[in-house]
Amino acid sequence: MTGKKWLGRIGALGILALLRMTAVAAGASGALIEGVWLTNTKSEMTIAPCAEGYCGYISKIVVPDHIVAEYGDELKAIGTSYTDDNNKDPKLRDRPIQGLKILTLRPGNNPWSFEGEIYNPEDGNVYSGSVEVLGADNLRLKGCVLYVLCQEQEWTRVVRAAN
Repeated sequence: MTGKKWLGRIGALGILALLRMTAVAAGASGALIEGVWLTNTKSEMTIAPCAEGYCGYISKIVVPDHIVAEYGDELKAIGTSYTDDNNKDPKLRDRPIQGLKILTLRPGNNPWSFEGEIYNPEDGNVYSGSVEVLGADNLRLKGCVLYVLCQEQEWTRVVRAAN
């Protein structure tokens, strides 16, 4: 059977299943979700096992353009010492953004889905959320208010060059 005929018979669902099997093989030493992920603002998130299941921590900060436009010179004065100023709890506002836990996830119904909470340091709110691993190097994060108003982002795995 030629490649085109084979591809035609397997279809889109089969390709998705193959991607997920590849992801399972690639992640055999841990869950598919574990690793360092590049967000759409070019910040990096590290997702690792924790007491709650899997937690995501900000491991590299890149300030989004809309924040730079809004605060400009004030950001330059802060340097890299960003804190959780928008937190609803005043006692937590001095904690650094670098290393901040913003994802708390539990495994879902299959090895590539996770559900839990997402903390957004830009507005200080916690949202219900989910993560779906789309392949070995891609995932989709979804955060919702009242399960109706939702936003999604796709992240890619950060692959570090071997030394």
